[in-house]
Amino acid sequence: MALKYPIDPPVQGIDVSKYQGSIDWPQVKAAGYTFALVRLGYANGDGTIVLDPYFDRNLRGAAAAGLEVGIYLYSYLDSEDHARLAAAKVLELAAEYTLTMPVVLDYEHGSKYAAYGRPRNTAICNAFLRTIAAGGYLPMYYSYKSFCDSYINLHYLEQYEGLWIANYTGKIGVDNAAIWQYSSSGRVPGIPGRCDLNRMYCDIPRIVRESYTPGTGLAFAPLTDKLLEVYGGDKCEYFSAPSIEATVPDGKGGTARLPDGTYPALALADRLVDGYGMVQIEYEGAAVYVALLDDRCRVGDKPACEHEAELAALRAELDQARAELAAALDAQGKLRVKLEAVRAALEE
Repeated sequence: MALKYPIDPPVQGIDVSKYQGSIDWPQVKAAGYTFALVRLGYANGDGTIVLDPYFDRNLRGAAAAGLEVGIYLYSYLDSEDHARLAAAKVLELAAEYTLTMPVVLDYEHGSKYAAYGRPRNTAICNAFLRTIAAGGYLPMYYSYKSFCDSYINLHYLEQYEGLWIANYTGKIGVDNAAIWQYSSSGRVPGIPGRCDLNRMYCDIPRIVRESYTPGTGLAFAPLTDKLLEVYGGDKCEYFSAPSIEATVPDGKGGTARLPDGTYPALALADRLVDGYGMVQIEYEGAAVYVALLDDRCRVGDKPACEHEAELAALRAELDQARAELAAALDAQGKLRVKLEAVRAALEE
């Protein structure tokens, strides 16, 4: 796939993490670097994320200095389901910032992934990238060329807007690199120690502006007195983010599903998501998302009788409180009578 909006000559950028320490971002900008990819942290095998302690200061500092900014997540992910969970968390974290560059999955751990094989590795990466794309961000895959040659089917991962490839041999080595990390030992004003150096070969910020909107422009309208009714027997999947890619693992190798019943409906998407209506509900104390399919669920009004039941329960609580107060007052009165009797006896 040809790169969109090619740049010639390419522009210079860096990627950073806690290992670069405290960075003087205005110096970096003044030295001619135009973009920065900042490490968010790393994802454990189960999809939980450990944040880089310099993530927030690096991202805000680079953006304040006028650099185009994106983020990357180092991967130890071990399944497609866990990749979707990690991606959903990344979407949640990214919402606090304005990104003008990709959200990248750094998938390069050779000692872990050599045993997985190309199909499994590629599927894990795709699960993450598709969830990021569904959230309205430009996703991108990063690794080094020799890893890709051995363990990844690259043509399945270049579909978004190219790849970010590391190759320190003096040449890119792949046909569709949007970003080439050409050195791991650069020296950049404002950064103590060594730093990765990159060249960008297409106008990614323009692509982001024109084609990607965080949150996909999706809005959820609050619902009042509505319930999601689930029926049909163990068919209704739920999602950790408003995307059918963001499935939740059930711990048994499958996807988690809602038991038949009713659930408080919190909000409704203002348009179709992946071709389906999407509702946000409360389940087990958390907000999750459900695609509306007629054979398994529907949103309806909260029954009037349920309101009446709630009112009846409140009235019963009020009556009980009144009864307890009356009993307490009666006991107080009896105690006062006894006290007066004792006082009179003492005076005699």
